[in-house]
Amino acid sequence: MKLRTKMFLIYSIVAIIPILSIGYYSYSRWQTSISDQISTYSSTVIHNAVQQSNNTLDSINRTLDFMTYYSDDSQSSIVEILAEFANNPDNFSSYDILQAAKRTNSIFGNLMYANSNIRGIYLITLNSLILGTSNDQTSHINPNHDCRGDSWYQQTLSLKGRHFISTITSDDLFTDENPSIYLSRSIYDVYSHKFLGVILLDMNPDILNLDSLTAIPDLTLLYIENSKTGETLYSNVDSLKTNGTQYTDGMQKFELNLEPLELSVSFHYNTLYAQYNPAKMVILLLILVFTAGVLISLYLITGKITFPLERLSRVMQHQRKNGLKFISPYMGRRDEIGTLYNEYSHMLDEINEGIRRDYQNRLIVLDAQMKALEARINSHFLFNTLESINSMAELADNKDIATMSLALGDMFRYAIKTPGEIVTLSDELKHVDDYVSIQLIRFNGKFRLEKRIPVFLQNTPVLKLILQPLVENALFHGLNYCTTGDLIVISVEQEDQLLLLSVSDNGVGMNPETLSSLQSSLREQNAFSEIGQRTGQSIGLRNIHARIQLYYGKKYGLSIESIQNSGTRITITIPAAGSPINTIQNG
Repeated sequence: MKLRTKMFLIYSIVAIIPILSIGYYSYSRWQTSISDQISTYSSTVIHNAVQQSNNTLDSINRTLDFMTYYSDDSQSSIVEILAEFANNPDNFSSYDILQAAKRTNSIFGNLMYANSNIRGIYLITLNSLILGTSNDQTSHINPNHDCRGDSWYQQTLSLKGRHFISTITSDDLFTDENPSIYLSRSIYDVYSHKFLGVILLDMNPDILNLDSLTAIPDLTLLYIENSKTGETLYSNVDSLKTNGTQYTDGMQKFELNLEPLELSVSFHYNTLYAQYNPAKMVILLLILVFTAGVLISLYLITGKITFPLERLSRVMQHQRKNGLKFISPYMGRRDEIGTLYNEYSHMLDEINEGIRRDYQNRLIVLDAQMKALEARINSHFLFNTLESINSMAELADNKDIATMSLALGDMFRYAIKTPGEIVTLSDELKHVDDYVSIQLIRFNGKFRLEKRIPVFLQNTPVLKLILQPLVENALFHGLNYCTTGDLIVISVEQEDQLLLLSVSDNGVGMNPETLSSLQSSLREQNAFSEIGQRTGQSIGLRNIHARIQLYYGKKYGLSIESIQNSGTRITITIPAAGSPINTIQNG
């Protein structure tokens, strides 16, 4: 993924998260406000519908109670009238019926005028005699109809004084065919609880009408039903079976004050919310437009920032084809981009210089490999010659020549044939012994070598060819060819994680100026060309010091102590484990 794309994505995320959070918060608050408005509307409709329905039913109940027990000094109550017919069911005349009808009409007529939805009020005696009146000139009860076989009558009796309310119906009980709702109740004697008859209210179905409560009738369902029979007494939907399915979700039911009537209320919330869709789309469009504007701005800004980096990247990709050449107008800038371009240019210059040096070094390595191959070929001739000299010396019984030729052969094998640069301390000491055995013959035993090495350090790994050059240096420069002093001592000890190898002599020593010059020489930066060189002191101390530092690190190497006319001590310090340290990290 390109840097510009990454930056664009990161900046977009950082910028869009607050935008979307604010947009989501605003949209949520708007949604909550709309939900609150719809909830308030629905709660108000429900409260008003329940209250109006209960008020209507309570008014009817009060009317029935009042008519049942109302009386004054000149007239009997409904209970008393029914009691007269109940006590003498077969002993009354037409005059008695006429007088009873006048009394009931007087009582019912005043009450019906108070409620225009009550069409008529009737009493049904035990022998199915019907008394009552109607305020509708077109609707009268059929006086010859025997109500005792009607379903509504039987259900009224079964309720034992509780109210029965019918569904919207039209039957032959009345002379017209207008739909009606019956409300009836059995009447009992107050004292004897004897059944006296039934009072019946013929009501207009509009008595339960709730159409005026809904500001949005197409989206609000209100209907009143009998919870036991499932019959509907009122619905503001013309065809409940056809249109009612859209209101089934979230239907709420409320018991009314007249059992078993229930008020059911439901709202078509999806349509209600849909009315606010235009405002919702405006809010969402504003959020999208603002987000798109921010993204376009970020894209242009990130392009301006990353263009110099993209150009540098393209230049770097084509360097392999065009060579390490670089020129750019951005190198004159003083910001981080200019620094990057200038540093890249400097790096190319250094790489070019490194390539040149590497090419030269490869030539040197190839030359060294050729010389090493020549030395390896010549060594076979040298070893074979020394073996011949040794054999001839033994045949001539010349032990000195035999010893020297054998020791010299072992020394050459150790120096040339030993694989790797790390050997054990015992192998390095064996090489020193071969060298000393030759020099003892040469100088006729005028010096001696002492070794002070703990047994547990014999197998400690050390760098090859570091002790013998120091012994050689002590013999020729310290003992001055055995003219001053006669003792060389090799001692080895371990201190924590360091291995200390010392070569000391009791020779001429060095004056302070010479010692200081030699110590300064060891502190100078090592050069690759110095490794393998020989100086006036045989294999130079700087050679050994350079090899140790290149292999183990700069904190290791040689240290020199010397007192004039008393001797010299050279100490090698290397890691006790003998493992090399990364020479690149340590310089």
